[in-house]
Amino acid sequence: MIGDVRLEPARPADLPLIAECVHRFRLDDEDLAAEQFVVARERGRLVAFGRIKPYGRVYELGSVGVLEAERGRGLGALVVRELVRSFPARQVYITTDLRGYFERFGFRPIDDPPPEIAAKIARVCARLRSGVVAMLLEKPD
Repeated sequence: MIGDVRLEPARPADLPLIAECVHRFRLDDEDLAAEQFVVARERGRLVAFGRIKPYGRVYELGSVGVLEAERGRGLGALVVRELVRSFPARQVYITTDLRGYFERFGFRPIDDPPPEIAAKIARVCARLRSGVVAMLLEKPD
């Protein structure tokens, strides 16, 4: 049950909590900026987050996290759907070791990601997790 949850842009004051959770959840901590994040708030309290990270000519949906006590309620899916909806490009890239989770949204693994995404996997993901793959969702025109 999601309850009274609002999705909104992150505020600069949210960044310390987001950064702490990103570190604790072993997510991409590179170049964190409040303006990249969407947050889910319940009764004014941040309960989930995710971001759209620019890489020059491509963008990545990433750093999706749900506070531990709030998991299992569909908050991560709510954030992912909002980020996909508002994504600034038709091609939505992600890097993840949770392949099955993202396949339910329509993401598919790709063998030849753009150089920016491949470099991110080597630079960031390799130090955080094993088994990370690049995935792509093509938004309809």
